[in-house]
Amino acid sequence: MMKPVIIIPCFNHADAFAPVADKIQKFETPVIVIDDGSNIQQSKKIKAICSSHKFSYVKRDKNGGKGAAMLTGFQFAIEKGFTHALQVDADGQHDIRDIPLFLKIAKSHPDDLIIGNPIYDESAPKARLIGRKITNFWVMVETFNKRMPDTMCGFRIYPLGLIAPVLKTIKFKRMGFDIEIIVKAYRSGIDIISLPTKVIYPKDGVSHFNGFRDNFYISLLHTYLCCLIPLWLIKGGRKHENNK
Repeated sequence: MMKPVIIIPCFNHADAFAPVADKIQKFETPVIVIDDGSNIQQSKKIKAICSSHKFSYVKRDKNGGKGAAMLTGFQFAIEKGFTHALQVDADGQHDIRDIPLFLKIAKSHPDDLIIGNPIYDESAPKARLIGRKITNFWVMVETFNKRMPDTMCGFRIYPLGLIAPVLKTIKFKRMGFDIEIIVKAYRSGIDIISLPTKVIYPKDGVSHFNGFRDNFYISLLHTYLCCLIPLWLIKGGRKHENNK
């Protein structure tokens, strides 16, 4: 039986997270919020929001990045017996109305990884869009799959039983996490289903993305993933492209 949970990594996003929490609560799906080392004031707000919405609240002592927060969330979810984890950002970029559709697809494809394929509006920074196109190119190279979806979209559902072995291999725990886990999940044999979903960049949104630092970090990630290609091929690779 499918037992899903929503995991939300949160770092100093209390104000943006409040309306997101209100929307998510309507779906009556368990929620785990990972406070990734927010400051004292923000942590108090995030914890209060979780308490009022009956969300599970887990605090990390130090900020480790989105990947570190999600790894903490995955472990907590697995320990609690959940079978699937739906990842949602706390900053309001994702279209929360699509959660029922994601859960419906996951129920009919329990062994697949469901990932949002972003539909951007005019609020999307051009520099970020260009960066995504570059990453998408390298992901195609790293997977030998021209049909791989946008691997930077953080709106997705993981089958926990199948993704658990992949979690042990994750090296990049900040901005590169969303990319690394998708590439390694695909290489491990997990099929990927892509669902169109709207993504917005709120005008008053708080972003932790640092252009130079994080683009350099992601460049290192792609170098690392490319270096692993020979080992992947030696192990057999994937016999065919079966993204959906």
